[in-house]
Amino acid sequence: MSLTHPPRVTPAHSGGPTAGKHGMVSIVMPSYQQVAFLEEAVRSVLDQEGVDVELIVMDPGSDDGSRELLRKLQEEYGERLVLCFEKDQGQSDAVNRGMALARGRVLGWLNSDDRLRPGALARVVPLLDREEPTWLCGMAGMIDARSTHSMSLLAWYKNWQTRRFSRFKLLLENFVPQQATFWNRSMWNQTGMLDIHRHLDMDYDLWLRFAKVAPPLILTEELADMRVHVAAKGSKQAREQLAEAKATAQLYAEEFGLAGKLAMLLRPLFSLRTQVYYLLAKPRR
Repeated sequence: MSLTHPPRVTPAHSGGPTAGKHGMVSIVMPSYQQVAFLEEAVRSVLDQEGVDVELIVMDPGSDDGSRELLRKLQEEYGERLVLCFEKDQGQSDAVNRGMALARGRVLGWLNSDDRLRPGALARVVPLLDREEPTWLCGMAGMIDARSTHSMSLLAWYKNWQTRRFSRFKLLLENFVPQQATFWNRSMWNQTGMLDIHRHLDMDYDLWLRFAKVAPPLILTEELADMRVHVAAKGSKQAREQLAEAKATAQLYAEEFGLAGKLAMLLRPLFSLRTQVYYLLAKPRR
């Protein structure tokens, strides 16, 4: 299925085109100029076994061979690979548009330079295929541009913090591994879509809203791999990303009262540590 017209973005308060198909998972993949990693990302989703899965790839105008590759992959995967080649207002808008097209009851978003681990979705779907608003965080590994696993303090720290999740800790810093986080349609509909004005910390804002509804289920196994490479946002804009996350945390801190004020006083220390971890993980070339 390919779309040649802009999809309608369903308002956050509605249930979408349907309430979601039981047992089905929909993964949205925003992609732009990522042909080097795109095929591995696509196959990591659609080669998942034991689940009914669709992948919705949103590409607003790549000219690096991505679209040709995607059309070729669509010949192999058929209707399970949905392609939307329309302009958008950035990554957050692309994810929102993709979610509006999703048919599954279980949802997730995977960037086109990351990948899922085999068997990940078979672990996730039974836990999220329910009426109650629910989300789930797994662990994530780290890979480089050659898809080689690398030991990283950043990945270890994110996973360690996720295992000990609390909303107060989330206010201190964004440790949730986005590529290993999934939710159901009820959670998405209740909390609303990504803020399209956010370009570096849209996931953090979403997790804070999710956590206000319910704490996440935690899986202590690795469900995905985050890729660190020279063109990645986390490599190029780590400081800007942390600065935007601080501003986002400030918006939620008032809800916590004195604890929120304490969190904002402590936050620079956590940000400094995270900057060091990003610096150590950053590719040298």
